[in-house]
Amino acid sequence: MKYMVIHSSKSDKFSPSNNLIALCLASFVVVTGFGVILPFFPLYAKEILFNFSFLGLPIGIAFQIGIMTSAFMFTRFLLAPSFGDLSDVSGRKPIILVGMSIYTFLLFGFGLAFDFLSLLMLRALQGIASAAVWPIGEALIVDTSTKSTTGRNLGYYIMSMQAGMAAGPLIGFIFYVGLNGIVGFPPILSYRLTFICQGVLGLLATMIVALLVKDPSQSDSENLTIIGSFMIAIKQMGRKIIQSPRYLVTTFSTAEKYRSRSLYTIYLVAIINGFGNAMIFPIIALFLDDYYFLDPEFIALIIGIVGILALSGNPLGGTLSDKLARKHVVWISGCLRGVFYLILGIQWGLFAVVIAFAIQRFLWAIYQPAFRAIQSELIPETVRGKEFGIVQALFNFGSVMGPIIGGALYDYFLDVTFNLNGVVYLGAGVTFVLAGILGIIGSITLLLFVNSSDYQTSVKKPIQGTELAASLMEK
Repeated sequence: MKYMVIHSSKSDKFSPSNNLIALCLASFVVVTGFGVILPFFPLYAKEILFNFSFLGLPIGIAFQIGIMTSAFMFTRFLLAPSFGDLSDVSGRKPIILVGMSIYTFLLFGFGLAFDFLSLLMLRALQGIASAAVWPIGEALIVDTSTKSTTGRNLGYYIMSMQAGMAAGPLIGFIFYVGLNGIVGFPPILSYRLTFICQGVLGLLATMIVALLVKDPSQSDSENLTIIGSFMIAIKQMGRKIIQSPRYLVTTFSTAEKYRSRSLYTIYLVAIINGFGNAMIFPIIALFLDDYYFLDPEFIALIIGIVGILALSGNPLGGTLSDKLARKHVVWISGCLRGVFYLILGIQWGLFAVVIAFAIQRFLWAIYQPAFRAIQSELIPETVRGKEFGIVQALFNFGSVMGPIIGGALYDYFLDVTFNLNGVVYLGAGVTFVLAGILGIIGSITLLLFVNSSDYQTSVKKPIQGTELAASLMEK
């Protein structure tokens, strides 16, 4: 059986910049679909979700939202290392296209979701799709970057993610105001139409990636279509599972010679970051709704504007990490970010809270490309997809429990306030305190235990995607 390929002329040369642009577009669309959910959490609370008891335990709205976020993180945690390892063998592009295609289908599904269980299932499947896109896209960018441009290019890639997080709420704001406020559609219908339109954008982005992204593991004259990519990915995954039935959940458990104390420190810090971040993500919209009485459209507008303001932090962090000691960029931005987390819960007016939130997001934008650049220097190229997947998985491992604990703390302390020598601290801000302390601990841990002597200097070796593609197309 033969699969269709797209041929290019011999004069066509590989362009890292084209790859970077196409992959940034892919991450932008994927994260936009993730971020567009955020301002609708209060809408879920009013239109779809309701409080109930399970085995005698009260299950509040914030806790349910936390469970949905954890479902996304849990499936991503399980599969990111496996998809990354698979990309080291079959090539990066086939796995990215599979993830993009599934993600697009799920965006349409969100427009049809009607209760907690359907939302929970969609979020879990969304985690599977994202595991095939984000970490492997990072690995492909590192594959096609020089040492002097790795931090910068990762900064642009992460900036595209931040842009998606900013655009998602803004798209929600535009649709909510336009469809609900101007046209007069019910709020829940406006929400559904938002996701359906987002699915159309996802489909276009998948086609662009299929046409433009070049994988160094494939020859210059070959570029598989989505169908061919699916077949390669599925067949190679089948081989892996047959060889080791527990492959999907044990990829990151094997000890490797290249793993050093520094790399294990990256693993630990990824878990800490995931836990702290995920505590805040599902409750920030509820926090603005419950304490500052904002409607969904204004919450979307605030989160979107803050996200846009933070965008410049990604290329700045990447550039700084290329010019300065990477770990100093990481620990300084990480500690400062933890401090601004701590002060978010102070009752001092909406404007001050938004400013603190914006600075925290800007510092996180600086932190991310520098952290990933350190990670890339600790990993040999031949296992880069696997290890990028592992770090993403461990981030998601922390993110599994973060939303649940954050949601539970939010529900428990919602009606409590603390008076600290005249300074009023809002009860639900306990989640911000814990996230801030964890951020500071993680940053100091990285400073103390990551050593430049552990950086890899191994010779680059090509991965085996060309050979696999050729063998499959002959059958």
